[in-house]
Amino acid sequence: MSAKRILVATDFSEGSDEALLRAIDLAKQTGASLEIVYVIELDVEQFPLGLYDTHRDLGAYVDRELGRRAEIARRVGVVCHTSTAEGNAATEIVKRARDVEADVIVVGTHGRKGLVHVLLGSVAERVVHRATCPVLTVPFSKKAA
Repeated sequence: MSAKRILVATDFSEGSDEALLRAIDLAKQTGASLEIVYVIELDVEQFPLGLYDTHRDLGAYVDRELGRRAEIARRVGVVCHTSTAEGNAATEIVKRARDVEADVIVVGTHGRKGLVHVLLGSVAERVVHRATCPVLTVPFSKKAA
């Protein structure tokens, strides 16, 4: 596989960190750069008062966590950028992949089945269905799930 840019989505969980490590390995093998994206899914109607402070504090947290993950990639020689988006996670991941002309998207997946899958849905599944480039889904280990 030849890739110049890899987009990896994170929600800062152990499982998405496993997907990040897989993306870093792929970037090292192909010489690709990495873009780590975090999507903020805030419903403004849920925060009628104090949204500014909540949003500002969340922004600082997101920046710090993205920076920590980008540093992991940079320490092993992978060029890494970070970005954030607001909205529906799957929609924004696919949009960001198009914007940066990603050759592949890497996302973690819980691998839920049955009623839990029906009720919760799957960001990874929606990304696979909507993406215009290949998507590598990385199942969470039992430890991370």
